[in-house]
Amino acid sequence: MKIDVRQIVRDHLATLRDASTGKRSSVDIMMFYILPGGLAFWGYCAEYTGTLEIFSLSVTFFGIFVALLLNLQVAAFAISQRHWKKPEEDIDAELQQINLETRNRLLSEINANISYLVLASCLAIVLFLTLYSFGYKSSFWSAIGIFLYAHFILTLLMVVKRSHALFQNEYKVD
Repeated sequence: MKIDVRQIVRDHLATLRDASTGKRSSVDIMMFYILPGGLAFWGYCAEYTGTLEIFSLSVTFFGIFVALLLNLQVAAFAISQRHWKKPEEDIDAELQQINLETRNRLLSEINANISYLVLASCLAIVLFLTLYSFGYKSSFWSAIGIFLYAHFILTLLMVVKRSHALFQNEYKVD
């Protein structure tokens, strides 16, 4: 099916691993899902209800990020197409191979994370557009919105960190 996005979610979740052990990171799960869920629960218990203006602004916010994230994905793809000259020395060739493996791993993780953020943004746009269009204002829907914002921002910070590492690596290699 052309719109089956389960692989995007699986690939994103696969990036939430401890780099040293390769096992799923409970700290990452807590950071990216439990913490936003806790904030959403707090908003629900506090009976916070967003305004229609907030819902309208949220459509714009997530729409802008869809475009920006797709541009970042294009930049990452451009890096993946870069070819490095093979060094003459064996030790340099081994170091270059390690750098290439690091680059490819980071590119794969960034691609998975960005695709996931684009998907999350699209879902958020649909949610906030629906809430705005039908005038829904309830603590339940506002809590879902709080979760989406918190989850999105935290995941975006992870992408920024990984992109920084990738670009720093590119600047160092000749």
